[in-house]
Amino acid sequence: MTIRTSKTLIQRARPAPFPGLIAHAPGPDPATEHGSAFQAAVIEGGLNASDYFARSGVSKLASRSGGLCTLWMGNDLALYQNKNEPLVQDHDLMPSISTNAGLFGSFMGGLDANDPSRAAKRKFVERILGNARFVGGLSDEITAATRSYLRLQPPREAPLDRYCLNLTAYVDSIIPGLLDLRVRPLSDYLTDATFGKIATSFFEIASEAISKLNVTAIEDADLIVELTARILLDNCESIERAPATNLIRSQFDNFGIPFSRSTVSTLTDVQLKELGTLIVATYDTTALSLLWTIAYMETTPDARAKFVGSLGDDTLAQNTATLMVLEAIRLGGSNPTSLWRKSQHPVTIRHRGNSIDIPVGTMFWLDRRLANRDPQRFAHPEVYDPRNIEGIANQGAVNAAALLARNRYEINSFSMINTVRNPRKCPGRIFSVRAQTSMLIALYRNNKVVVDGVSTELMPASTMPRPLRPGSIRIEPIQ
Repeated sequence: MTIRTSKTLIQRARPAPFPGLIAHAPGPDPATEHGSAFQAAVIEGGLNASDYFARSGVSKLASRSGGLCTLWMGNDLALYQNKNEPLVQDHDLMPSISTNAGLFGSFMGGLDANDPSRAAKRKFVERILGNARFVGGLSDEITAATRSYLRLQPPREAPLDRYCLNLTAYVDSIIPGLLDLRVRPLSDYLTDATFGKIATSFFEIASEAISKLNVTAIEDADLIVELTARILLDNCESIERAPATNLIRSQFDNFGIPFSRSTVSTLTDVQLKELGTLIVATYDTTALSLLWTIAYMETTPDARAKFVGSLGDDTLAQNTATLMVLEAIRLGGSNPTSLWRKSQHPVTIRHRGNSIDIPVGTMFWLDRRLANRDPQRFAHPEVYDPRNIEGIANQGAVNAAALLARNRYEINSFSMINTVRNPRKCPGRIFSVRAQTSMLIALYRNNKVVVDGVSTELMPASTMPRPLRPGSIRIEPIQ
């Protein structure tokens, strides 16, 4: 909208779409509102989306207004949220990665919630990684794999982020019935001259495309096709001998073809991307979460002492480690700070007692980083304190692990956007947390762990949330 003066045309900012119902945050540019500013700060400047919303005043306005406010991003209406509460049904929104399906192949995140093929893809992952009984039975295997890794690594100083990535990739590779990449573990590919970058940075590249609206990032991910084929061929014999729960063979069953060296060559690029996403997902975000847990614990003496003091009792150690991991997931996270999905048809939401009709094509943004620091939910929202997790568990009369259930919304680090019943909540979250707790116990029990140089401030220009300085780690057996 413009108004004419005697000398020039002055562009007038768009009006608030829901005056008196939802607060509105005008942008700095009347022509694009927040569109050009977001482009410059986030896509071109490397700022994470949560920090953009904070610096532009969007998050503060939303916090004063019940957790919601609207803004314009170019021609797109956006609804910003910084409370971990569901606003809509999942089928009200476009699939979480529908605009980036080329990056992941036919991965479940690119399919509609009611698509029967999505249900089948998710079912076999949940049957393995989301089965609490099965995952609980893996503790001894995870411990054995961690000890195997410790035996292979001499007690020298190493970058903490790299150590967590290598450890997690190795452990996930050799657990029987999981990936069974025992001929050449995933940790080998992390230093490979050809595949090292994509093996270590696939989700960083993916998050650049999803969180920052940077479509050119997809072009950098094509190597996932070659990497996946190489992993399958290098480990063909161990995968063929793997138990029925093996994720790779289960994916082949989902494709409707038997696993063998010859059938690997018949896979399409779409299938290889989907399988590669599944393989990398087992270690990448888990490794980042483990990095945050160790970083926070080693810079919080009381928390470290509590954990180390629990190691004499297996049950106590497991419970304490679970609190440590969940608190690190809350505060640090293992997914981009803010994510969005578009409404695929008009929807009605409730806000402060009012019913509000939201038009099709609206961007629903969730500021995960700020929502996980909600002072109404957490007693000490800005600091690493496992009592934050104990507090919400005690309110619901559940153990801490039960906070991973789909119908719990206190911590959003396993969904892109909170929706009713959370059908897209990460199917591997139970395994991820259990793997971290078992690795932590194995690392700190009977070993001297020394971590130096850590800063838990957020690293700038990184799409995935990473510590500003991950520091170094040295692990030595206690004689």
